Amino acid sequence: MHKTMVALSSLSRRRGDPPEARRAIGRAQCNDAYWHGVFGGLYLPHLRNAIWHQLAFAERELRRGEPLAYEELDLDNDGYPELWIHSGQFSALVSPHRGGAVEVLMRFNDLINLADVLTRRRESYHEMPKQQADGHGESKTDGTASIHDIEKAARLKELPPVDAEPRAILVERLLSENVTSDDYAAAKYQPIRSWAAVPMAARVSVESDAITVVLQGPELNKRLKFDVAGCLDVAYTWDGAAHPNAIFAPELSLARDVPLRLQPETEVWRSNITTVARSERGFEETVQGISLTPRWPARLGRCSLEISS
Repeated sequence: MHKTMVALSSLSRRRGDPPEARRAIGRAQCNDAYWHGVFGGLYLPHLRNAIWHQLAFAERELRRGEPLAYEELDLDNDGYPELWIHSGQFSALVSPHRGGAVEVLMRFNDLINLADVLTRRRESYHEMPKQQADGHGESKTDGTASIHDIEKAARLKELPPVDAEPRAILVERLLSENVTSDDYAAAKYQPIRSWAAVPMAARVSVESDAITVVLQGPELNKRLKFDVAGCLDVAYTWDGAAHPNAIFAPELSLARDVPLRLQPETEVWRSNITTVARSERGFEETVQGISLTPRWPARLGRCSLEISS
């Protein structure tokens, strides 16, 4: 989010800082959604949504009337290039170094980043409290409890789930047939194979009405095709004989539910992505988005899906 804001700010300066775009970028620099603390921050989706709304508005103004195009750059400053694909109607960021995951997908008609989902992480306040050493307990007063006293008194009965890999749109895995939907939603499983952190070679082709990114990695080929409106068609091929009893399961972590067209038709696991964060009222569970995971028998060796508008 921060790096997108910086990139759009630079783009705005190069284009003479159109007032509407610069105003939206200034609003997107409101710090509330960029940090985490007792009183909110990035764990509150409405704050992040507001930032992405302004960023999408700014980019729509800056790219109004543009044709389909792409650029290769290290937008997030992680040392590896991403593909920034855009038109006058949408903007997407694809990371070949992360298995071709889609890290940003903004459609300017609704000003939403579909990839705006928080990865579930372990926070220090999740851990069960330990006994104070040498008999030094918490101080007691007869006055009204402060926010910090209330915060210290809050305790979890069990640890919340933690994601083993960062969330994005299109994170591919091979799963055992024995993994249940409940275990999957709670991240209580080990994949047979995951491409979440696998670098892939990317080749981009540009047509008047579509941009296609062909990604090749170990044991998996992945083709992403974006049309001018930002609809995304994805096709996969892999060695179906390598793990014939496994399940091929690409996960889409999304800010909201979207229609999927699947070929062949198959079961889709759906679950809310929830986090537990501490607030002035204690611990709060918040829905950060939705996980959609189609499940194909790995022996098929190929499948496709389409994310429509």
